[in-house]
Amino acid sequence: MIAKISFLEKIFFIILIGSALLIELSPSLQSLLTTVQVGNVTIPLAPIYFSLVVFIIIMFLTRLTQKLLKNHLLIKTDLNSGTQATIVSIVGYIGLTIAVLWSISELGINLKNITVVAGALSVGIGFGLQNVVNNFISGMILLFGKAIQVNDRVIINGKEGIVRKINIRSTELETTNGVRILIPNASVLNTDLTNLSTQQETNIISLKVSVPLASNVIKLQKQLTKILTSENRIALEPTPHILATEISVNSITFELSAFIKDIQLKDVLLSDLRLKIAEELKREKLI
Repeated sequence: MIAKISFLEKIFFIILIGSALLIELSPSLQSLLTTVQVGNVTIPLAPIYFSLVVFIIIMFLTRLTQKLLKNHLLIKTDLNSGTQATIVSIVGYIGLTIAVLWSISELGINLKNITVVAGALSVGIGFGLQNVVNNFISGMILLFGKAIQVNDRVIINGKEGIVRKINIRSTELETTNGVRILIPNASVLNTDLTNLSTQQETNIISLKVSVPLASNVIKLQKQLTKILTSENRIALEPTPHILATEISVNSITFELSAFIKDIQLKDVLLSDLRLKIAEELKREKLI
């Protein structure tokens, strides 16, 4: 199954390619478009138009390829969602590079001349583009180095959340309260970074429950165990634990710990468990 193309997109590309062919096959029209004068300047409209057509078509094919990979091909593989997103992003960068270089060649510009001019201007514009280039290179390092991937839970400079996108300039992080923030890629690499999704110990949840010392603690322990083992988001291996960790004159504290199957569900699962435990304590008239 291929990625779908809308009716308007089909009409647009028929007009675009048809007009390009018309100009290519009509010497008189091509001559007219290549000799447009604005004052003493001759503007090559035909090469500019061909360059624009090439750029649009290549970028369209790139987006089509990305949709095909994302929605039809990669989902059938064993690759995780982060790796799939990385592949889709890399295909986008490759397509953009090809589109730019091909468009430049359609204008009849020698790439060697561009290199010379860029070298001459590099001193002047280097400081202005330093951050842009730095973020771009940092983004490529993040994509290829796999320090973090899309859908990883991370802590970046004290901000915890889930990586939603790794763009050409910035990384989009969704915090635990649902706010999405953009962090420059260079900042991601140059600050404290903890990838919680790659650390097995972060798959452990821990809860503390304090009850009156006069409670039927044995019965309560069994009920808490039942709550953990009946939850399908909790792994049964290793076995969940409920330990009495603190005791005072008036209360005893249990600590519940278990491995969860999906780190991204950690906050929601903890909330649900607290509610279930609260209901159990109410039923036992402990709160």
